[in-house]
Amino acid sequence: NLQGNPVAVFSVSLLPSGEIISVKLKRSSGVPAWDGATERAILKSSPLPKPDDPVAFSRELELKLCPDEQGCF
Repeated sequence: NLQGNPVAVFSVSLLPSGEIISVKLKRSSGVPAWDGATERAILKSSPLPKPDDPVAFSRELELKLCPDEQGCF
């Protein structure tokens, strides 16, 4: 049971294949269980889909995640 809408910010490093090589918590939501579950979900999503245009590829992504994505500010 989560209180409110905790927001966690992660830095994700990728290979050009879309494989996730590292995930780092940049800003904790203050709820360790949410932070840990979110990090595990990011890792399980590897490999991420590659963009159609290779120029759009970015080796580093910043992901801001919360349970209610419409309230994730």
